[in-house]
Amino acid sequence: MPFNILLTNLMVDVPEAVGAIFLDEEGETVDFVTRHGEPFDLKVEGAVQGLFTRQLGSTVAGAGIGSLQYFVIEGTELATLTHVLPDGYYMVLVVRKPVARARAQHHLRGTAKLIAREFE
Repeated sequence: MPFNILLTNLMVDVPEAVGAIFLDEEGETVDFVTRHGEPFDLKVEGAVQGLFTRQLGSTVAGAGIGSLQYFVIEGTELATLTHVLPDGYYMVLVVRKPVARARAQHHLRGTAKLIAREFE
């Protein structure tokens, strides 16, 4: 299934979403969807989340508690929800606050499972 369709459906399911992006292990954009015309900020945010993903992944693995699955960073205006995928890939959902975070995480997790199937 095309990634763009999955990301678009995610944006529909989470109306507070500003953008959704699927990235590779080097922080390069594989595909994205945004409610704004210019994707530059979303791509930069995705790459920055990759730095956090690698660092947090190393910390979690080093602590012996398994592997990193997802994490959330909340600011005063926006929140980023990052979900780790196989082979170093990951997804980032940027949402405007207030947001029903549990609902957003649920839909992000569902989309991540669909994308992860493409790695099988």
